[in-house]
Amino acid sequence: MPADEKQQEESEFEAEVLRISRALFAQENEFQGSTYIGTAERDGVFVGPDSVTIVECTVSRHKNKAEKDGKKLQEACLAMARQNPFKSIKGFFVTRDEPTADQRTVIKGFGRPLIACSFAQLRSQLVDSLRYLELRASYPFGSAREPSSGDYSDLKPYVAVDPVESGTSESFSIDRVAQQVADGRSVLLYGDYGAGKSMFLRELYQRLAKDHRRNPFRPFPILLNLRDHQGQVLPVEALERHARAIGFPTPSQLVRAWRSGDVTLILDGFDEIATPGWIGRMSAMRDIRRRSVELVRRFCEESRASTSIVLAGRAHFFDSEREMRNALGVRDNSLFLMAGEPTEEQTKKILNAYGWHEALPDWLPSRPLLLSYLGSSSALYGSTEGTFGRSAGEGWHMMLDRIAEREASMEVGVDGFTVRRVLERLATQARRSSDGLGPISQDELTSVFQSVCGYAPDEGSYQLLQRLPGLGAMDSVDGSRRFVDVSLADAARAGDVVACVLDPNTDSPLLELTDSVACLDEVGVDVAATRLEAEGIASSGGSYSSAIAFQRRGVSDAVIGDIIRVAARLWPEDEPRTSISLHEIELRGFSLTADAKSYDWLSFQNCLIQELDLTDHSGYALPHFQNCLIGQMTGVAGWSALQADRFVDCEVAQFDAQMSTAKGILALKTTPMNKVLLTILKKIYAQRGTGRKESALFRGLDTRHRELVPEAVQRLTGAGLITPARSSGTRIYLPVRGMASRVRRILQAPQSSTDSILDD
Repeated sequence: MPADEKQQEESEFEAEVLRISRALFAQENEFQGSTYIGTAERDGVFVGPDSVTIVECTVSRHKNKAEKDGKKLQEACLAMARQNPFKSIKGFFVTRDEPTADQRTVIKGFGRPLIACSFAQLRSQLVDSLRYLELRASYPFGSAREPSSGDYSDLKPYVAVDPVESGTSESFSIDRVAQQVADGRSVLLYGDYGAGKSMFLRELYQRLAKDHRRNPFRPFPILLNLRDHQGQVLPVEALERHARAIGFPTPSQLVRAWRSGDVTLILDGFDEIATPGWIGRMSAMRDIRRRSVELVRRFCEESRASTSIVLAGRAHFFDSEREMRNALGVRDNSLFLMAGEPTEEQTKKILNAYGWHEALPDWLPSRPLLLSYLGSSSALYGSTEGTFGRSAGEGWHMMLDRIAEREASMEVGVDGFTVRRVLERLATQARRSSDGLGPISQDELTSVFQSVCGYAPDEGSYQLLQRLPGLGAMDSVDGSRRFVDVSLADAARAGDVVACVLDPNTDSPLLELTDSVACLDEVGVDVAATRLEAEGIASSGGSYSSAIAFQRRGVSDAVIGDIIRVAARLWPEDEPRTSISLHEIELRGFSLTADAKSYDWLSFQNCLIQELDLTDHSGYALPHFQNCLIGQMTGVAGWSALQADRFVDCEVAQFDAQMSTAKGILALKTTPMNKVLLTILKKIYAQRGTGRKESALFRGLDTRHRELVPEAVQRLTGAGLITPARSSGTRIYLPVRGMASRVRRILQAPQSSTDSILDD
């Protein structure tokens, strides 16, 4: 090793030894260190109220170094004993690695009070970091748990989903973040529920712990679950409680290590600390939030400048990034990271761990937590008939339950059922906006909670409201929230629709929706249908009667349309006793079901329908449309293919191309198998997310083409263009995520397409 590098190594080692020695022996005067005794310089001399400690340190493993430093230590101890006759005297010969046998023998030969020890042994007097790491590994890491069992120790292999830097969108791998932390930089990781923040911190902790074991000169990580520290504002108390929680025998050691800058501090869940003493003062929201994170802020203020601090939580707990920075006391040079979303490949890895190896249904969410819920609950596979998925409705119904249970586990006194009802009621409240997502004011958050629970929220419930999954900050001035997860909002809207169908006489919040409101989308309709079918007591007659009764009471026709679409999904062959007319509503999509006998009883007037799907229409009477604007007419190529008396003063922005309709496909000059393949793709991808029943794939085909359907389905499944699922025991086929553009290219030019799925 070159001389300059060797000198730098010795200097760095000496500095680290002195830092630990000050924390151990000079807490009252941290400026003590190298000094002269007589004319000889000593590496470290620390004079305390009752003791004097002298330290000599070396990276050398030679015997003669021990002889030289041992003699210096002995002389220094004698001199300090004469100057301080009533204080105990100790001399430490500290080596970087374990002292050799020769070195120990030499130091032992000088007699008391000299001691030979390694740096790790000296440091263990400050804190037994290896013991801490051993115990911490057996304690939960935030909300990182195996969904099926709640086990926090036996987790599936970590799939790295890289967060991105706020402002630049630059991706940061776990290794890169670990290096930033090792270099002394602080980090703030934020994101919505289920984004994998706790899993990321667990992995970061393990990387830092591994680095410390390999190099004891590096700080060791301490990770606190902030939900364990509700009501605490003092860092010392929090560290001592944490030590007791994991069974660490000497809590004061953690405090000393933190104060000496010997740790990397990781604080998970800044949105999970309840606010003591909150009594519903909605006008003091920012002050309440600021007080709730006082413990975090004090950690940032009182930690040494050299201590890296990693914070994580839900960003929408605050109204703005500025408020978050100020309330948490984040350091100026901190790295701000937003939790990322998994790529298609990462999504597959997450699901592979649960046994799912097929194509991904288009409706699947992207959040790692929700993917784990689906995998762990067998939502993506069955145990008796091979690998099948679930419909969007069944999947989201299950996920809402799991999401609510998870949130309830963070707040004593509120169960999962209540959390789900609050989310559903807020989703109903948000329907008043044009996009159905919000805003939702802080007063509305409180009133919804009170209407569901029958009492005003206390401090813990208030925290729950601020971090509700799927909601994000909308306005930093008034603190309003909005749904940021569109599918979650749509699934949650179904709750009150189901309740009013089951009991039309209930005091439903839907009764207050008398103006123009957002309709359910396909996911919401599917969730409502799933829940009503599971209840087993709902019927078409009861559903249509509820719709008519609500319309008479002045409820928005958007709600009436929701009930009608759910009933048509469950009981397509049944009709209401009286006609129903819907006025001035906006639908993203309306699909006619294959099993319907007639829609003559239904009319739309002055409505906006983004897509009218007639793919499964087989000649029965269509609904009546008057003064309606239709964006896309799917399944027909023009007015000539429609029943003329059903459309009065209507405008259609775009029809399907002739060759993309069912009749057009069957008229193509191509092989029978290609015709069947194209027809199936058209049917499955025409209906967003919810797919088609297996029986619907045969409709509209003659006997010759029907015989080819099983082989075509097998070919499309093998190519990853469709994926099988089950909905209430019925086999359905779903579009595959990421394949819509490929299918669109095939259908737009089927005869010139060179796609491998088609026969030459």
